[in-house]
Amino acid sequence: MAPPDVPPSTVITEADERRSARGGAFSMFVDSFDVYLPALVLPAAMAYFMPANLSPAVRATFTTLLFTIGLLARPIGSVIFGNLSDRIGRKPVTMISGWGFTIVTLLAGLLPGYATWSYGSIAVFAVLRLVGGVFLAGGYAAPIPLAMEQAKPSRRGRVGGLIGVGAPGSFLVINLLLLGLLDVLPHGGFLAWGWRIPFFLGFVLGLVYLWHYRGVKEDDAVVARRRKGRPPVVELFTTHRSLFFGVFLFTCGYWFAAQMSVSFLPTLLVQVLDQSPRLSSTVEIISAVLTMILIMVLSGIGQRIGRRALLMHWALVLTFVVGGAFALLAVAARAGAPAWLLGLIAVVAKVLPSAPLGVIVVYLNERFPASVRASGYGIGYMFGLILPGLYTVWLLALSSIMPYEFTPIALIVFGGLLMFAAVRRGPETNGVTEPDQAVEREVAR
Repeated sequence: MAPPDVPPSTVITEADERRSARGGAFSMFVDSFDVYLPALVLPAAMAYFMPANLSPAVRATFTTLLFTIGLLARPIGSVIFGNLSDRIGRKPVTMISGWGFTIVTLLAGLLPGYATWSYGSIAVFAVLRLVGGVFLAGGYAAPIPLAMEQAKPSRRGRVGGLIGVGAPGSFLVINLLLLGLLDVLPHGGFLAWGWRIPFFLGFVLGLVYLWHYRGVKEDDAVVARRRKGRPPVVELFTTHRSLFFGVFLFTCGYWFAAQMSVSFLPTLLVQVLDQSPRLSSTVEIISAVLTMILIMVLSGIGQRIGRRALLMHWALVLTFVVGGAFALLAVAARAGAPAWLLGLIAVVAKVLPSAPLGVIVVYLNERFPASVRASGYGIGYMFGLILPGLYTVWLLALSSIMPYEFTPIALIVFGGLLMFAAVRRGPETNGVTEPDQAVEREVAR
C-alpha cells in the first residue's frame, strides 16, 4: 500500500502511450522549427537587419551568431527544466516551457529592421534568442523522456524514430514555406515582411502543441516518489558523474560534426559559396524527406543490432563520408560546377548527420535512471552543444590557416572521432526490460 502522501498510480493505457509518443515527436518538431528558423530563413533576409556594405564573411558571422546564441542558452534551460522535470513531473514542465518559447517566437516575428532600430534590431533579436533557447530546452527535458518511459522496450526504436523525424519534418515545412515565399514575393516584399511568416507559423504551431499536450497523462505516483530523493541535478553530478561525462563527450562529438550540416550549410552555400537561396532551400527540402526515411530505417536497425553498435559505425560515416562531402562541395564550387551537382553533394552532406537522430534519442534516455533521466538527458544533450555551438569562433580561427570554405571539415572530422570514442566507451542499452538496467550494466562495466 502506498504511503498516505503518495497518490494512487495513474493507469497509462496504450492510447496514452501513443499520445505521449506523438507529444514527444511534436515537441521535437516545434523545437527544431523554432531553433533553426534563423539558420534557414535569415541567410535570405539579413539585408533587413544589416547594412548592405558588410563583407560576406561578416554577414555570415552575424547570421551564425544569432543562431548560436539560442544554442548556448539551452544548457541553462536544461539545468532549470531538467531538474524541475525530475522533481515536479514531465507534463507541467512541458506546458511551462511550451508557453515560453511560443511567445518568444511571436515577438521575434514582430521585430523592426536595421532601417528603424539600426543594430538595435540585431541586439533585441539576440536577446529573444537567448530567452527562447532557455525555454526550448524544456522541450527536450520533459516530453521526450516521458515518451521513452511509457514506450514498451520492443517499441522504443519505433518511438525514437517517430520523435527523430520531427526535426527534419520541421526543416521540410520551413523550406517549403521559404521557397514559396521567395517565388511569390518580390525581393523587397520578402525583406519587409515575408520573412516574418515562418515565425508567425511557429507561434501557431506552439499553440497547437500546447493544446495537444493537455491530454497527455503522467503517473502522479511516480512523480510523488521522485520528489523524496536528493535534488536531481545534485545526484547527476555526484552519483552519476561518470555516466554524465560519457554522455557529454558523445553529444559534444556528435554536435561538432552535425552542426556543420544542420546549421552552417545554408550559410556556406548562400553567403560563402555565392549560391542562390533557392538552391539552399531545394537542398533542405530534398534532404528533409530523405532524412525522415533514413531516421526510421536506422531506428529499426538499431532496435535489432544494438544502438551502441549502430552509433559506432555511424560516427565513422560522419568522419569520412560527410567530411569528404564538404571538401568536394568547396572544390566543386570553386571550379564553377553546375548547381545540380553542388546540390547533390550538399544533400549527401545534409542527410547523413541527422539520420541516427532517432537512435540517439533512445540511447541517451536508456543511459540514465528514472530519478535523473530528464536532467541527464536534457543537460547531457544540451551541454554537449556548448563548444560546438561556438562553431563561428572555431571557423574564424581556422580560417587563418585555411580557406574559410574548407574550415568545416576540421570540425566534422574532430567531432566524428570524438563521438566514436565516446560510444565505444559506453554500454549497449538494447534488450533492457527497464531503462534503469542500462545504468546497472554501465556500473558493472
